[in-house]
Amino acid sequence: MSRFALVGPIHPLRGGIAQHSAGIVAAARARGHDVHVFSYRRQYPKLLFPGRTQLDPDAPPPEVAGLTTAPIDSLRPSTWWETGGAIRDRHPDVVLLQRWHPFFAPALATIAGRVRGASRVAWMVHNARPHEDRVPWGRLRTLGYRGEDVCFVHAAAEEEALRALGVGCEVRRLAMPAPATVAVADEARARRRLGVEEDEVVFLFFGHVRAYKGVDVLVDALSRLEPAGPRWRAIIAGEWYVDRSSVDEALARAGLGARVHVDDRFVPLAEVGDYFAVATAVVLPYRSGTQSAVVPLAYAYGRPVVTTRVGGLPEAVLEGETGLIVPPDDAASLASALESIRAGRRFAAEALALARARTAHSSVALVEALEAIVRAPVFS
Repeated sequence: MSRFALVGPIHPLRGGIAQHSAGIVAAARARGHDVHVFSYRRQYPKLLFPGRTQLDPDAPPPEVAGLTTAPIDSLRPSTWWETGGAIRDRHPDVVLLQRWHPFFAPALATIAGRVRGASRVAWMVHNARPHEDRVPWGRLRTLGYRGEDVCFVHAAAEEEALRALGVGCEVRRLAMPAPATVAVADEARARRRLGVEEDEVVFLFFGHVRAYKGVDVLVDALSRLEPAGPRWRAIIAGEWYVDRSSVDEALARAGLGARVHVDDRFVPLAEVGDYFAVATAVVLPYRSGTQSAVVPLAYAYGRPVVTTRVGGLPEAVLEGETGLIVPPDDAASLASALESIRAGRRFAAEALALARARTAHSSVALVEALEAIVRAPVFS
């Protein structure tokens, strides 16, 4: 048995990183390890958070019960120092720090500095650079990394981005994991609940709506679909972090109000399965990005993915077998891909099953990588 400390958001905070943390905890506990999570009591200040709430409305997952504290305040350096000391006092073999935005770099660097030497330090780097990189973050992009650390990434593109920034730590790549908990749903019941007809082809966009995710490109593509042919519907499910008025106007101009359903809210876990159960394909029309947890989530439900050639997304999709890949910001190409699915294009069930197994195992693979660090120290 090894002792692990995980530094990062987890329930009751919501979002992909929190779910990622829960998956790691579940995998580590299943393998008999002692694991403790040090989360945030204040993650984003209200001024920097574009959503309605940072809290998850669902009950806490059982895998994190009793293993979590929330000592970190992103705006109070004293809590960073205290958290590092608290972690050091627990004597973990490895401290894994979740890293996704430079805003948190000073806190994470302080914590890593307090534990380094007593514990091995590893980073789970979700974004080497932030998605919407409008601020000159400078040294904050690399603050805290040391050559003796290990950095985990979910895409070759992220490894390249770390190298471009001059980060010298060892980099290990693992597939983006599927969520630890997947809400099973019956397709027929889900179609009735969501008002989707039995014969309708359904295109699903799922997750927070931000400018880089290209929902406007999706709407443009939908407006290009042929009037004749199989019936279709699109669902945009997720809370909007940008003004949606221009998209609403575009839908009205194209006469798509009845075909495109916008569910502008954070979707609770109990309802997630319904959206994926009715989806014919899951669409990620991103104009930029690193990777997305929506891809393994789609695979968990056996659904193919239509995405763009940006960041690590093409690495996660096997062209023609688990989905289709189109150029970013290209509504015509996206429309062509959607039209082919609408016309009955099929994807390999075996490939989707393999993708599902690969992503379902990924949290376990990360824990196995942490075990390897314990067995073979990366510094002396």
